[in-house]
Amino acid sequence: MNKLIKKVTFYLLPLFLIFLSFELFYRVVPNDYSFKNTTIPSKLNTTEVLIYGNSHTFYGLNPKYFNRPTYNLANISQPLYFDKIIFEKYMDKFKMVKCIILHIEYTSLSEIVDTDENNWRKYYYQSYMNLEVPSIKKYDCTKYFLSSTKTINANTKLVLRYINDGTIVNCDANGFGINYTKAKKIPLTKKDALVRVKNIEDNLLNFDDNINRVQSIIDNCKKRNIKVILLNMPVTNYFSKNVNQIKLKKIQKTCKKIAEENDNVSYLNLFKDSRFTNDDFFDADHLNTDGAQKCTTIVNDFTNKILETKIKN
Repeated sequence: MNKLIKKVTFYLLPLFLIFLSFELFYRVVPNDYSFKNTTIPSKLNTTEVLIYGNSHTFYGLNPKYFNRPTYNLANISQPLYFDKIIFEKYMDKFKMVKCIILHIEYTSLSEIVDTDENNWRKYYYQSYMNLEVPSIKKYDCTKYFLSSTKTINANTKLVLRYINDGTIVNCDANGFGINYTKAKKIPLTKKDALVRVKNIEDNLLNFDDNINRVQSIIDNCKKRNIKVILLNMPVTNYFSKNVNQIKLKKIQKTCKKIAEENDNVSYLNLFKDSRFTNDDFFDADHLNTDGAQKCTTIVNDFTNKILETKIKN
């Protein structure tokens, strides 16, 4: 029996040490979530414009090119569910905010809370950003072992990236994603765009839950005299032509309706904007850093007009 225990221990110990090393890595090395959590406090008393959304605004709107002090609270694959949770945590802490930009993309209004792709991210929001996440159950052990949210292979790749690059943080001090550069852009093909469209399509047309989240944010902003911009970010023609056009029209109609029914809301639709060319994109539906500068300038001008109108009234 003792020999058996020794043999089992001999084989399990290396696995335990590997697991322990990965867990220590997750607890010590800064990532986008923990980095934003540490930079947000320095922005609370100066920020006038806040950006929410997923990777499209994370990589597509650079606070550097706004006239007013701006911070990017977007993150990769961040749904409206977490936009609302983050908004509610910080809405009274950002003292100078005059406008928030709420990104509504093709999947935003139909996205459910726990998708297969993003299920693990909720543990990051809770652990790294100190958010109360209702979708995490009280007795969910995963929240205590962040390394268990990914495979050994994925964990290894992340560690190797840190060793090679010295960081796994993808954003700058203003929250903008900096690694979708023009030099690294992916060659655009119709085939790749079709694959991307297929991968993100959820075939859902029920927007009720997410409309309620958007309306909750709008109502809270109205109480604080804060303007809200609903924004559809630009994508390539390869992408826009191949999404479900019925769903796309419903998304845009919904955004327009929300703007018409709320006097503190404006709607900016750049989804098929002809000012953008394939040269502005990193891949089928994300801008590169040069394209982000162009997009930010457009959104900045729109934001200024909205805020100037507010001041005149």
